Amino acid sequence: MEQLLKNNVVEKTSVNNKIESPTPLQGRPIDLKGLEKSRFSLSSFVERHIAYFLIAPTMLGIAVVNVYPLLDTVRLSFTNRLLSRPEDETRFIGLENYTSILTNPGVWNAFKVSLIFTSVSVGLSFIIGFGLALLLNRPLPGRAILRSIFIIPWAVPAFVAALTWSWMFNDQFGIFASLLKDFGINRPPIWLGADLALFSLTVVMIWKSFPFQIIVLLAGLQAIPGDLYEAAEVDGAIAHQKFRYITLPLIKPVAMISVLLAAINAFNFFTIPWILTRGGPGETTAVLPIYTYTIGFVGGDFGFAATMAVIMFMFILLAGSVYLWQYLREVDATGAQRI
Repeated sequence: MEQLLKNNVVEKTSVNNKIESPTPLQGRPIDLKGLEKSRFSLSSFVERHIAYFLIAPTMLGIAVVNVYPLLDTVRLSFTNRLLSRPEDETRFIGLENYTSILTNPGVWNAFKVSLIFTSVSVGLSFIIGFGLALLLNRPLPGRAILRSIFIIPWAVPAFVAALTWSWMFNDQFGIFASLLKDFGINRPPIWLGADLALFSLTVVMIWKSFPFQIIVLLAGLQAIPGDLYEAAEVDGAIAHQKFRYITLPLIKPVAMISVLLAAINAFNFFTIPWILTRGGPGETTAVLPIYTYTIGFVGGDFGFAATMAVIMFMFILLAGSVYLWQYLREVDATGAQRI
């Protein structure tokens, strides 16, 4: 009897071991979740990289429109490429174009004209824009209408503005000549002549750019908390003290950025000077963009014109970097928020 019980226990144990122990055909249990993760799925790939797909068209456009022309311009600046010379005869000349700039009086004249045009137009447009922004920041009747009117010069296309001002500056039938004749001045000045051409260009640039300053500075003024002015009034501060100790320090970061953007735009501006004067009379209004265009597309010296373009780019890059470095230093010193 005992022997039979032992035999039954041994048989059951062997059967259980056969069932529980895996056979070579069964293997280990399959992890279905891991298999799903390892399997390539186009939808999951797109979902993980959707940001790259969205910015790819923009990056491609920037590369085609900006990066490639910039690199090709740098390449041309090291060659003697001429419009009248076949491209296969163009050769590498190293830094010859860059060294010739140092002894070219036309380049230095264009640089001087550009600095005068940029500094005066940006400075005066900032002063006008800041004053109007302070005015529009107050509760005035018809403030919304005034804002719309002041934005008109900025909204007008540059070539339309240039053509309109050229008619107004005409010394025969222009509006300024007619007004001066009505006041008894029979021989009005020639606004686009050698003596007043740069002044006239600067006036047009100020008219075109001061609305940008209004928009940026007005946004900065409206971001200043009103509690600061209320606390200053409680402490007995008068108007100019509030302006000096509250408005100016808090608007300074915004003002510095607006001046930088306006200066870059004015230094590169081409449309209005070209339509109004084409750099003349002589070279009195030959700003760097016009001088570069004249060398490249009128004189046909693509190599030298490319060198001028590279020099302009490097000047703006270095000047802007120094300006931003100074801006960040002042902002960090005052504890203001960076823009």
